[in-house]
Amino acid sequence: MKFKIFACIAALGLGTACLAVATTSTVAKADSNGPHVVTDEYGAVVDKTIIAGVIVQQNDAPGSSDSCQWSPSLARDSGQGQGAGDEVTKQVGSVSFRLYDHVCEGEATTYYWIPEISTEQIARSAASVVYDLIPAPFGEFAPPARQGLINIGTWFWVEPTVWQPKTVTAWVPTPEGPVSVTTTATPTKLVFHPGDGFRGNGDKTCTGPGPKWFSMFGDLSPSACMYSYRHSSAINSSGLFSASLSIIWRVAWRSNSGASGTLPNVITSSSHQMNIREFQALVTS
Repeated sequence: MKFKIFACIAALGLGTACLAVATTSTVAKADSNGPHVVTDEYGAVVDKTIIAGVIVQQNDAPGSSDSCQWSPSLARDSGQGQGAGDEVTKQVGSVSFRLYDHVCEGEATTYYWIPEISTEQIARSAASVVYDLIPAPFGEFAPPARQGLINIGTWFWVEPTVWQPKTVTAWVPTPEGPVSVTTTATPTKLVFHPGDGFRGNGDKTCTGPGPKWFSMFGDLSPSACMYSYRHSSAINSSGLFSASLSIIWRVAWRSNSGASGTLPNVITSSSHQMNIREFQALVTS
């Protein structure tokens, strides 16, 4: 599945390509080396920056991008002091832009203003797509959230399908070739916030999605992802503890030039109302 957003250049408020241009022989093709295929079959707008290619899964084939090429546009009569044959550029604030031809076999040439930005800026653009792919950690509990018991460990976990890295590669052409950056969000910790305040033992953190409980385990089997309530939720006026389950995602990026870095962690959470009861025992003599 490719993530595609099509938009006109004018929609960004950067103006439109109004120059007569000719195609140069310098071509920036997508880099298909490595585990993440980068395609050049479209221009995308991500976080208000034009990105020449965006791909969100590892196994997408280049497809029709094989017949597409990017190349810097050459001015014929720019009217901006640029001589014939010069590459067409402009400045918007502190950002420099270069005009590119996007040529696909059998289609009309389209033109894109591509910003000359750092690898970290490209990484942030890819990250803006990664954030949309991170799922909410809908938690599961044993005993169920509304049937908990004090001093009986409450298992918590998320489905393994949630605990998967999310990867996006974005790239921009340059006269020397494409600069691509792959940004990956990786789940690192599962955190249960029990909601019992100072009466409890604080948050419980574990690595991984947590083991799923099965009836064969019984009520007393331990889990690395387990929390034991010491008080009934009846102490609250609502009769419930307002708990939450969070996943901490580490976000890192690497460019095709070998540069790398990290971005701030992302935390996704879901809320759960825990009904924790006490055992009722009858003592006879």
